[in-house]
Amino acid sequence: MLGLRLSSRSALTAAVVLLAACSSPEPERPAAEAAPSVPTQAAELIATDGSWGNTEGPAVDSTGALYFTSRGTFKGIVRWTPAGGPTQYAPVATGAGPGGLWIDGADNIYLTATNEREVQKLAPDGTLTTLAQGFEADPATATGPNDITVSQAGVVYFTDPNGYRGESAPGTVYRIDAAGSVSVFDDSVVGPNGIVLSADDRTLYVAHNVSESGSELIRWPLAEDGSAAGPKEVVAKLEPCVADGMAVDANGHVWLTCYSYGTAHRIDPATGEVLERVTTEQKALTNAAFGRNDDAHSLYLSSSDMDRVTGYVYRATVESPGVH
Repeated sequence: MLGLRLSSRSALTAAVVLLAACSSPEPERPAAEAAPSVPTQAAELIATDGSWGNTEGPAVDSTGALYFTSRGTFKGIVRWTPAGGPTQYAPVATGAGPGGLWIDGADNIYLTATNEREVQKLAPDGTLTTLAQGFEADPATATGPNDITVSQAGVVYFTDPNGYRGESAPGTVYRIDAAGSVSVFDDSVVGPNGIVLSADDRTLYVAHNVSESGSELIRWPLAEDGSAAGPKEVVAKLEPCVADGMAVDANGHVWLTCYSYGTAHRIDPATGEVLERVTTEQKALTNAAFGRNDDAHSLYLSSSDMDRVTGYVYRATVESPGVH
């Protein structure tokens, strides 16, 4: 019995050695590569005021002056220049203060009057014109016009979110054509908020808030007259983010601001990749706009404290200039 046990153990050892000799050595696995970090910078605070409340809608005119909305104790538009600082410019949409602003090549200011449920245009000479009113299918559920963008041909797009964190029925994206006729561009998006056009006016981007902390950037191709030339598609998904206002740079990338998280993301629409970030100390970040001419590398950001009492305006210098 002892000899049998020795023989069996020897045979087992020989088999193990033979299998080891015939097996290919396991290839070395490369070390896992760390995901490349996204370049991030903190924006510089350039203005703040306790009367501004929820600061929104930055926009820059042909002289380089910055305008933004004040929704606090002062309800209207504030004008800011590096030399003169901020001044109250126009008490308009005084129900709650304007939502979004857009400035065209002639320095007309287009604005959403949220509580008045209107879209208005303020000329440089102070003349105020109503461009749209009575457009809501159900005023009882709508929250009022929010953000706005205008094509070079004068086609206006604006959003009415219904809700801001995916909790409500779909909101509405509206279009005012060059003749002044208002129509529904889309009514299938939950929480449509920020809105911006590509530099060639052939793509419309909208911020889509799908949940308490999740958002998407969506887009439509546009026909020459500014109508939709195809279905919407998702460009990027962001988490955590409550997507708000946007701006476009010369490379066709979209800067998207995230309310509640104090971060603006530079997104490549071709890949959905985040290429760059700018952060603000205050988290209630609402919108972004580029400077013009020699100031085109400045990205201006509107914000407030989370209680929406004190307004803040920030500026960051970014690599790719903006377009208008």
